[in-house]
Amino acid sequence: FTSTMRATFASFLVLLNAAKCCTAFGFVPISKPVGGSPAALSSRSLLRSSSPDTSEDIVTDATTSRRSVLNRSLSLLAIGSCLPSYKANAEDSLSTDEETYTVLFSIQLDSTKPEELSELEIECHPDWAPGAAARFKELVELGFYKDSPFFRVLPGFIAQFGISADKEKNKTWMYCDTADKEAVKLCKQPLPDEPRKVPNKKGTLSFASSGKNSRRTQVFINLTDNSGLPNFLDGQGFVPFARIVRGEDIVKKLNDEYKGSVNQGKAAYYGQEYFEKIFPKLSVIRDAKIL
Repeated sequence: FTSTMRATFASFLVLLNAAKCCTAFGFVPISKPVGGSPAALSSRSLLRSSSPDTSEDIVTDATTSRRSVLNRSLSLLAIGSCLPSYKANAEDSLSTDEETYTVLFSIQLDSTKPEELSELEIECHPDWAPGAAARFKELVELGFYKDSPFFRVLPGFIAQFGISADKEKNKTWMYCDTADKEAVKLCKQPLPDEPRKVPNKKGTLSFASSGKNSRRTQVFINLTDNSGLPNFLDGQGFVPFARIVRGEDIVKKLNDEYKGSVNQGKAAYYGQEYFEKIFPKLSVIRDAKIL
């Protein structure tokens, strides 16, 4: 490298880190609300809402993301600029001696056939991400995911769930309603970031986030290998904590007609009423339990 090239390359890395490697890979970060106030929403991925925004968005659309990545013609060196964040987070990682546990989802794929339920078995690994595994277990035992829909299904990319049908649970776990003093007292804090130990391969589960230390309740299933090209979820810092061990074919049958149209803020605020009236055909987790 000449001195000019070195300076240019150094500037590029500074800018890339300043953007937290989000926009460079075609991902759209969505700000979290402060004190329950509405946050800015991406017009590409979500409808605008006056209700509290609890969006934990990953990307706008798989196709848009791929095009954005290719158009920017980023080299693999760009991924390397994200790696220091893993090293920093590793110092604050949680430790656990807890063993692997299994979660069983009973899923209603077709809204017109409530009697037909399909099973999805998920193996959770505290050794991959202890904080995420512990939070997921707590939410399952609480019944947070009961009647919770797969509200964001992008074929060949991800299937996302984690907004409770119970709006009171959302008030506690997803956002703090500052108008409700009791809700503020009970409000659960987001998870601190953890180092990634395994890649976002097909069939793994990771918590969605909207930035640093922002994981709460929303989880996505990788429907393909999203670790590297074209989606770069590993470079974005998404940390797998579990994997599907039975029922992977069920995931392919999830209703995907709404894509990313669900307004996550309104869904969290109104709960089941919103899903049933506006998006009645979503596939739903009717039960979730620890085996």
